[in-house]
Amino acid sequence: MANDLNDDIMNTASEDLDDEVRQDKAQTVESAPPQTAMPSEQEQDLENEEEEKEEAEAIEAIKKYTEEDLGRVTLGTIFGGDILQSKFFLSLVLWFIMVAMLMLVYTYNRYQSQQDIITIDNLKTELQEVKYNVLTQSSELMNLSRQSNVEKYLKATNDSMLKNPTTPPYLIRTVEANP
Repeated sequence: MANDLNDDIMNTASEDLDDEVRQDKAQTVESAPPQTAMPSEQEQDLENEEEEKEEAEAIEAIKKYTEEDLGRVTLGTIFGGDILQSKFFLSLVLWFIMVAMLMLVYTYNRYQSQQDIITIDNLKTELQEVKYNVLTQSSELMNLSRQSNVEKYLKATNDSMLKNPTTPPYLIRTVEANP
């Protein structure tokens, strides 16, 4: 649809240009006095000037049709792509590119933060498991280092000469000298 519209605009512009050129030629022919044969260089210069004028007029006509803003925005202009040629959209292209870049940065940042959160959760569970293992090993060590368990271990080995004392411990009292 956009291509059809562009073709229609170009055809209309070229028809308008052709009409204007015909009118200009008719006016110059009517107003020009009859001349004798011109030298070939002058004819070529005139032809070149006319071609340049025609090209300039064609460019102006194309600019006129492409710079016109779309009056009404409909679904046809949106889906057909005609809205992409409007002045409003062309003036906002850089803004749309910046918004797209910010969206990409935001998405990347969000993904990275989610990855960091997953890593932190994994490390927390690993830390909790290590704490439980340390607590278990500490309680086992406390249990093995009790006096009753040490005595059982010593009785189980025959080469140990250590035994429980049968007499209570003797307290040594010292008198402190006052100066």
